[in-house]
Amino acid sequence: MGDGDEDSSINIYPSREELPPLIAEILDEDEEVVAVAKTDLVGSSYGEEEVVLTNRRLMVLNEKIEICLKLSEIKMASLHSYVNTCVMSIDTIEGPRSLVAFTKARLKAFESLVALINNMAVGKIPYKLLKQHLLSRKELESRRDASSRVLLRLLRALRPAWPLLVTAIAVSVAVRLVGLVPPYLLKILVDEILIPRANIDKLAYVALGLLAVNIVRTILNTINSYLNTRLNVSIANTLRFRVFSKLQELSLSHYDKFTSGSLFSRVVDDVNRIQWFMTGSFAMLFINTSMIAFIGITLVTLSPQLTAIALTPIPVAVLGSTIYRRLASKYYHKLWRRWSKVISVVSDAINGAILIKSFGKEPEIGYKFSESLSEFEKAQLEVFKFEQKIWPAVGFAFTVSNILVWWLGGTQVLEERMTLGSLTAFTSYMWMFYTPIFNLVENVKSMQIAAVAASRIFEILDLDPGIEERPNAKDLCLKGDVEFDNVWFTYDGVHYALKGVSLRLRAGERIGLVGPSGSGKTTLIKLLLHLYEPQVGAIRIDGIDLRDLKTSSLKRQAAIVLQNPVLVDATIAENIALGKEGASPEEIIAAAKAARAHEFIMRLPEAYDTEVGTRGSRLSGGERARIALAAALLKDPRILVLDEPTAALDALTEDEVTEELERLTRGRTTIIIAHRLSTLRFVDRIVVMDKGMVVEEGSHDQLIKREGLYRKLWEAQLRGLVRVNQVSVSGRHAR
Repeated sequence: MGDGDEDSSINIYPSREELPPLIAEILDEDEEVVAVAKTDLVGSSYGEEEVVLTNRRLMVLNEKIEICLKLSEIKMASLHSYVNTCVMSIDTIEGPRSLVAFTKARLKAFESLVALINNMAVGKIPYKLLKQHLLSRKELESRRDASSRVLLRLLRALRPAWPLLVTAIAVSVAVRLVGLVPPYLLKILVDEILIPRANIDKLAYVALGLLAVNIVRTILNTINSYLNTRLNVSIANTLRFRVFSKLQELSLSHYDKFTSGSLFSRVVDDVNRIQWFMTGSFAMLFINTSMIAFIGITLVTLSPQLTAIALTPIPVAVLGSTIYRRLASKYYHKLWRRWSKVISVVSDAINGAILIKSFGKEPEIGYKFSESLSEFEKAQLEVFKFEQKIWPAVGFAFTVSNILVWWLGGTQVLEERMTLGSLTAFTSYMWMFYTPIFNLVENVKSMQIAAVAASRIFEILDLDPGIEERPNAKDLCLKGDVEFDNVWFTYDGVHYALKGVSLRLRAGERIGLVGPSGSGKTTLIKLLLHLYEPQVGAIRIDGIDLRDLKTSSLKRQAAIVLQNPVLVDATIAENIALGKEGASPEEIIAAAKAARAHEFIMRLPEAYDTEVGTRGSRLSGGERARIALAAALLKDPRILVLDEPTAALDALTEDEVTEELERLTRGRTTIIIAHRLSTLRFVDRIVVMDKGMVVEEGSHDQLIKREGLYRKLWEAQLRGLVRVNQVSVSGRHAR
């Protein structure tokens, strides 16, 4: 959602009209097409085949059904990537077989298709659950309002700025109306003073009139500039605050769907585009319309015949604007997506500076940035080419009209059917008439850009927060009983991170959560802290569904220490104090001592007043971990989650912190995620996860006897220690 380009090579839940005719004919009554993916190769030659996944079978079509497999026959779907070709293969009951080939341009589509097949055939994901989330995602991706509706919504959103907007428009119209006076004074000067060489007394009045007009215009322009400055600030602050506030409300699931660059560009660039439109083009819509009306009346009074000629380009301009408005949005959406990618690369390069420099990847990130700029440039050129198909023809129509006016007008002057002053005034007014028309054409461009920017902003504002707190949610003092009841969860609607997890923790119980990387441990914790909502199942604390518990109540009584903690750009004391509002210096120091952080803090030149830098960059990984642990302990939580709490610590400090944790976690419901199993020596129970499921539970001794996954993990760590000892002994003998 949100950022990627539309991929036409896969269609999720296509309508019946979108289905290949052959498939529509053979579907059973209750059979549904889940996805259709198109290849760009047939064998080793360029061509197109269609892979159709239904809720019952998998088919390959190429004018006829080439392959048809029941889902019950499929053991696993997989992709194999070669130089520039990929192959999708299926492991069946009868053995493996290659299904289709395609280029890497279609890889993303077939990755999604393979994930869907494995979820349905191997993972046995409930079909209703899968369908619900796929349809929900498709609806979000396809929802895009027409530009007119988007702009009306934008105006409603900017209601606080209406008084300023109306005043600024009124002053701008007044400026333009005052500007209509000089051409009329010029007509008087030519026809009544210069050509007849008479009425010299009127010359002073004309000069004073021009001076008065300039003084009034200067005053009005100053007022207009002030109002526009106020309006700029008001619009930008209103929109940015709304978008930023919405981002704070959203669950982490939404952050997974957008790149950082996409969110930055919405808060900064898209708001700027709307700001420029509202303070410039939007006001000009009214100004230009007023100018066209007033000047049009003046032109008719000077020469109805020449006015008719001057009006001939208008239908061409209207037609061009209509075509532009209908087609432009797709070009600008693509352009802003490309710009979001540029911002994302910059953001990644800054945030990952240490990683990039340590691996010497500056040339690669430079190439990636250059590539994203090239893609943005191509999108800009596509917009330019599209515009050149419309606006030059419109401009040519105005040029022809102008030439005809001079030709016919000049003829009338020579035949003495029109005065030179009248023709001069007419041509001046004609260009004053054309200018707002040209501006209206430009306004259409600006309006389309603003409509795209507004739709991207409303895409954020329309998001459901993703965290449901029911109307009668309670604020309770928690004991710490935790229950996961048949919890299923997916980040993207396709790949399931948790599959039917059921787990019970007693109040005050300490459990260790172990398993291979990607087994779902951290996801389970995120759900417990209500950072995400499970798609199926329930999570209860003290028998109360999380949705019936106020989020503020949970956050006040639960704490987490992340594996790679990120600190805010503030002092050490302020970072620790995040754990408790209004914490006293004594409480902060006590928490730091409990986390074994006090000693290293006091060795710093400014001790607790030391600035930690962006994301805590001025501290080591172990120091950041101890600061984060101190903040969690300061909270005195009923539920404490520790994600690899000693991973960044040296062996001596790990031993000290582990002993301290054993003391500090007594009486608290504690979940410790650990790959280093020695950290779990004091826990009451160990829970083992694999592939999104709980596969084992028990004490260390019980799990060792079962010879399951836990024993494999334990023996792997022991072998590592044995290898270290052997290397150490060999080194001593060598010396």
